[in-house]
Amino acid sequence: MLCVEQYIYLQIIIKKGMDSDMIIAADTLISGDGHTIIRNGGILCENEKIIAVGEGIKLREAYPQEEYVDYGPATILPGLIDMHVHIAYYLNRSDTSLYTDHLVAYQALYNAQLMLFNGVTTIRDVFCPSGVCRQLAYAAKKGFVRAPRIIHSNRALTNTGGIDWQSGGATVQVDGPEEIRKAVRREIREGAQWIKAMTSWRKPNVAQFDQEELNMIVNETHRLGYKTAAHATLQPALQMCIEAGFDTIEHGTDLTLEQAQIMKEKGIAYTPTIYVHKAIYEQLAEKLAMGGVLSEYEKQTYSIYKKATATYAQNFLPIYNSGVLTLAGTDCVFEGMENISVAHELACMVEYGLKPVQAIATAAKNAAQALDLSGHIGELCQGAIADVLVVSGDAGKDITALKQICDVYQNGVRIQRAI
Repeated sequence: MLCVEQYIYLQIIIKKGMDSDMIIAADTLISGDGHTIIRNGGILCENEKIIAVGEGIKLREAYPQEEYVDYGPATILPGLIDMHVHIAYYLNRSDTSLYTDHLVAYQALYNAQLMLFNGVTTIRDVFCPSGVCRQLAYAAKKGFVRAPRIIHSNRALTNTGGIDWQSGGATVQVDGPEEIRKAVRREIREGAQWIKAMTSWRKPNVAQFDQEELNMIVNETHRLGYKTAAHATLQPALQMCIEAGFDTIEHGTDLTLEQAQIMKEKGIAYTPTIYVHKAIYEQLAEKLAMGGVLSEYEKQTYSIYKKATATYAQNFLPIYNSGVLTLAGTDCVFEGMENISVAHELACMVEYGLKPVQAIATAAKNAAQALDLSGHIGELCQGAIADVLVVSGDAGKDITALKQICDVYQNGVRIQRAI
């Protein structure tokens, strides 16, 4: 780690448009690779790309004519990547019956823009009603709206009567290898860039798909050149998904250290989604402490999420230290949690033992690697897209600085934070 412990501004030159560059200054730069902190560093950008990384003072001397913006005691880092979101999920709302297709689309846009304003410039949506993410991504490409870069799975695969089968069109029920083969092809036809499978729910010792079905999901998806994500929380589904060779394991609350080591060997990444479990457990615990009465479903949720929170606190650091590629995802689909950013997830990782720069990498370079976009996003490096987040304070020392947004740049363009 490179840390020069003196107060020197860090400069970044970011393309504002085809006709002008701009120098951004701050105290600290975090590259996103998990270890590099640069003081008095800089990045030269041209045509929305970073073309040089070097000493900031020398860059400023080389380009004295450029506009200079000094953020002072702040940190500049890559735009963050949230690897587990559902921007169009609406089923737990108090007014669910009013959510028409049009309202769901508006909700998806609203959630996407909240994420962008919170410094998340790329998301992976891991199930939505068919076409919502595809069309929103296209609207952003057309310039109709501003939204993060959207990578998505379209609908998720579940078995008949399985987890989230009543998901408002965000899942498709399939049984048996041949139905699954057709479903994989159909979701890809509808624009899916990943295939998501729902493999376990709240009943222990039961996997929703059998091994042959899981193997088909992975094999057919990989044969067609795409990647797979598995919602897997409990055993034996976790072990079965690892054996099938899914590319990412989502949640993995009961994941063991031995399984994490196998995942590392097989190149399978891990998205723990700590914060959502911890936050919901704490909300229900507070309700009980205030004399509230839990419904039967809330009682079950309280028990499961209490156990998950304790398990993460005990196992997250050893699993991370196994070397398995660890990713950050929020999964905050619940009403009242719309403004939860990936910064909350990273704070949990630091609470459980990571250094801030390591946590940031789970939403930066690590995520880009899992998306096969290394060198393009998730890192301030030569050739990368100029997605940049500026926050108050030193995020290399205090991860909560990521919640203090100064500015967000996407493709080198400053985002007007309207909400």
